[in-house]
Amino acid sequence: MVSSMLQVEARFNGRETHRYDWVFFNNEEFAEDFKTAVSNATNSQCFFERIPEEHWSIPSWIDVTRFDVGRQFMGGIGVGKAWLQSYHHMCRWNAGIFASEQRLANYDWFWRVEPGVQFYCDINYDVFRFMQDNNLVYGFNMAILDDARSFPSLWERTEAFIDQNEELIDKDADFNWLLHTAEDRDETIRPSTGAHEVMSDGEYNNCQFYSNFEIASLNFFRGKEHRAYFDHLDKTGGFYYERFGDAPVHTLSVSMFLPKNRIWYFRDIGYAHGLCEQCPPHEHQLVLDSQLNGPLPREVEEQIQTTEADGNNTDTHISEPFEGFGSKHRRWNMMAEDVERQKGIPSLACGCTVSAIDSNNAKLVPYESKQRKPSDPCIRKFLGGRWLVRKNKMSDFNSETGSIAGSDGVEYVLDGRDGNPFQ
Repeated sequence: MVSSMLQVEARFNGRETHRYDWVFFNNEEFAEDFKTAVSNATNSQCFFERIPEEHWSIPSWIDVTRFDVGRQFMGGIGVGKAWLQSYHHMCRWNAGIFASEQRLANYDWFWRVEPGVQFYCDINYDVFRFMQDNNLVYGFNMAILDDARSFPSLWERTEAFIDQNEELIDKDADFNWLLHTAEDRDETIRPSTGAHEVMSDGEYNNCQFYSNFEIASLNFFRGKEHRAYFDHLDKTGGFYYERFGDAPVHTLSVSMFLPKNRIWYFRDIGYAHGLCEQCPPHEHQLVLDSQLNGPLPREVEEQIQTTEADGNNTDTHISEPFEGFGSKHRRWNMMAEDVERQKGIPSLACGCTVSAIDSNNAKLVPYESKQRKPSDPCIRKFLGGRWLVRKNKMSDFNSETGSIAGSDGVEYVLDGRDGNPFQ
């Protein structure tokens, strides 16, 4: 956790005009050496919160035997971490409960920071102020496919919610990018016939915002719309009988209750977590571990190795209301006023190699999950427009095999490596 913090501090939070609080959550009491290490990694305030037992336990309406059998089965077929009871608790908590925790009551925004992540680029503006000034609610920086075996009934439950709560759905909600179309192929081999199943259009295509990175409004996740949707899913038992994840739940929620123009793609924030990483176009190259804002606070380098283990099973949020900063906000106004929505990215300095915007599309889908895939990568479907324009089909011709590549081999006019990827 200390390593993640040091990068956020160096790239963003260490600036005098920022210094937002760190709030740590865990289902157990934090060890004193962990609290000391992370406190020494920042000049901001740190708060350590134990999640109430009722927020991190099996609800009374769950059949524990059914849950145990189901998670063993899902684990046996390779659904990631589905056999771990704690992982189900974590998904449920992050899907909706976290925003209601008392410690966050006085905050308006959060930035989710996980242990063991990388932040590659300097962030030279206030992301919270940017969200507020541009009337944005939810920010992400990857949209990728998830393993459909994790949540086979999620879309059916969501459709039932929509039918029962039409008045809650935003009139400008855009579901199209999340739904299968006639072009989407199904690679699943059915044992009874050996044929590909013909699925109806309009089913959920399993695209999701990668929620391990998200900057968003706490008021949205505390609002009646999201609460109603979360409670509906929670009562069905899907967080335990299946493995409903916080990422698809957040994705479906913001897509139902917000117009698309209030969701922001943070392409300019270089980020990596496990297999998934994205590096935006940038002008200047940085050494990845360079500390551009001066020396590390309070000399914490020697504590990194000894404290990473204590960061397990924690969720960290940076968040802060804006009242009380007074004249310091004037320094941020230029950035907030100057950025035109989706017109381009200011000059960046990063410590990574530029990647295409869709390079992570299927990294979380294991080989065993022969699920139906959308014909275009998730991020392209979200962005739409020119991002869906393909090169001449002949560019996909393989001279060695004499065949035309499938959709995974399709080339697009734009790949996101250029200097102005939002045009």
